Amino acid sequence: MSSSPPVNGLPLRRNGKPQSCEPCRKAKAACGHELPICQRCRRRNTADQCTYHPAPLTRLPTSPLEAARVQKKAGSTMNTGVTRNHGHHANGVSNLLFLVNQRVQDSEDIRVSSSEFLGPTSFSAVFRDNQANIGEDLLMMQSEEELSSEINNEQDQWWKSERLSLGSGILKHFPEQPLCWRLITRHITSCDVELHIPSMKYCLESIWATYGDFLNEPRSQESLTTMAQTILRNELVPIPNCRSTGEWLESFTGNRLRWEIIGTFFAIFGLAVMTMPDMNSNSLVKEDETFKDRRKYARKMSECAEACLILCDDSSAVNEYVVWLMHHIHTLNTYYSGDASRQLWRRHGALASAITSLGLHRGSDATNSPSTMVAELRKLIFTAAFIQDKQLATFTGRPPALSRRYSVYQLPLDLTDVELMADDDTLKVIMDTKLDANGWRKDTIVTQSTTGRAWMIMAMIRDEILELSLGPDIGSSYMRRDDVKQRSEQAYANLPAHIRLEPEDPMFLQIPSDMLILRVNLSLEFLLNRFLLERLPDDGSQQNKQDMLNTAKEMLDRIIILSANRDRLHEHQVGFSWAIVYFGIPSAGVLAVELLKQSKYPHLYPLTLPRSEVIQNLSIFIGCLGSIRPTQGNYTLCVRMRKVIRRILDQVLEPVSAFNSQLTPTSMEAEPQFVPDIDISSVMGPTDDPDFAEWLNSVDWTKGPWVNSY
Repeated sequence: MSSSPPVNGLPLRRNGKPQSCEPCRKAKAACGHELPICQRCRRRNTADQCTYHPAPLTRLPTSPLEAARVQKKAGSTMNTGVTRNHGHHANGVSNLLFLVNQRVQDSEDIRVSSSEFLGPTSFSAVFRDNQANIGEDLLMMQSEEELSSEINNEQDQWWKSERLSLGSGILKHFPEQPLCWRLITRHITSCDVELHIPSMKYCLESIWATYGDFLNEPRSQESLTTMAQTILRNELVPIPNCRSTGEWLESFTGNRLRWEIIGTFFAIFGLAVMTMPDMNSNSLVKEDETFKDRRKYARKMSECAEACLILCDDSSAVNEYVVWLMHHIHTLNTYYSGDASRQLWRRHGALASAITSLGLHRGSDATNSPSTMVAELRKLIFTAAFIQDKQLATFTGRPPALSRRYSVYQLPLDLTDVELMADDDTLKVIMDTKLDANGWRKDTIVTQSTTGRAWMIMAMIRDEILELSLGPDIGSSYMRRDDVKQRSEQAYANLPAHIRLEPEDPMFLQIPSDMLILRVNLSLEFLLNRFLLERLPDDGSQQNKQDMLNTAKEMLDRIIILSANRDRLHEHQVGFSWAIVYFGIPSAGVLAVELLKQSKYPHLYPLTLPRSEVIQNLSIFIGCLGSIRPTQGNYTLCVRMRKVIRRILDQVLEPVSAFNSQLTPTSMEAEPQFVPDIDISSVMGPTDDPDFAEWLNSVDWTKGPWVNSY
């Protein structure tokens, strides 16, 4: 494409002429280049086909919502043209995707909202520090009056109609009321809910109470357009600084419903479907071909959520509701695209940018004394994103996007959702009577904040470990290792006793399934911290390698505990599958390779490794990998790891004489003085994929990231 300025919002071709719409281009006819529909298409009654495509020979989206997802993923690279798509509202959505993103990009260059966080080195810091003398920083911020005037300009009327087309298309896919409640109930009972549950239920009740006439079947295009118009108007109103629970609920419910909320519900519906057991999936959704495939249904919900996010991008600034929407889209995408996908990494970068733009990384410093409930919910938002950031960085071996060095370390208070809704005076009494000096509950009730606090403590330690593992001074990192390791041990020991795993307790397997998986996964997170520290480069002592093997064995033992209780954990399939991939693969990989070394060089192997026990546990772990469903994003990775470990066990279980028979007198005399590294691809058969074998050789189970982009 030429870099010449666009004409009527359309880019120029290499010959300097404006781009033609698809019908005119294919007919080799002169196009008038009008937007949204050219005159030729109007005369020929082909307005529904009049679209402007930046790359006509590329694969086309198959639905409006897929086009929204593609446009969101491509970002500014798609601002050179208008995407084409088919189906309901095809022309409206295709033109909207180009113009919405072009408008947002252009406006971001000249406007900064007064609600966005700007730090002490920002361009406006000198004015903010002297507000007492010069007044409000009006020169730097765009006022609400200017924003309203800009949006209501006559030249934007047709563009607003395109947003209506996309909005009504989104609402068309909102589930019916009974299904909504069944999916929400499923999400609450089986997922790690990171939203305020009473508020979430109140919001869904408000949607159907306020807009039930628009959403009840059969849904008419006119009613959906009217509802979309109301929500679009709400997007133009900045979020108020709520100082009470009532004000906070009113800011996004009823007639103030926003696309952020609609999109978050879409993401929650997708999560509910992806996390349900196989036996319940078909009974929970409509008996229609579109809904029988849970992966397809979840992707459709994700596309709707991302389309809502596009409509949010033109609002005056990011807000906590947008962050929640981005976080839930991110979480949903891990289920069907995997934790190592490039798309997920890009979404995570956008989420981290939104976090810092809103100032959530600065804690209460970035707020204007909101109510206690609002302040606590903002802590939960940052806590969830920070934990997710450390887990993704560990999984991929890439630097984290959020750092403790630029964040205010504030744990959410260990209060129930109902307690958080009390007024500030009552809440102060609750805090004095039910919380200890460290913010933990004095009783054994496990709240959403309890798990968030525990994972956040582990994540703060992980941030230090990643700094050592991924930083430039990795060679000297072992000097700090002992200090970090000691603090990690102390942090886990200081957690409340009822959420720590005590395998020595004969009664711990009789606890409820949700508590069992919480305790096991928390203990695995602690052990993974230790494991990562112990595989840092060291002075070559065998003791540290032995410690790493012991930790890996202990991690695999915890996975076996979950496997032995799979019947009890069928409602927590997500937590079980995540533990297999996130904790099980690195620990099992190290043990398998070390077992192979021990088998091939029994007289030289210097470490203690219980051969029989490890073989049995690895055999069980192969079965765990086989339990991962094809609909899950990490399925391909699990298939590969299952293949590797199975082949390693095949070689290990060969008779010892088979190894000895391969050693000639010459090779016996040339026996190495130490155990060499194992060529992992040697365990693969001659018919295996050579690319896969090459990928196996690139996996270092004891140093560096263990996930490769094969």
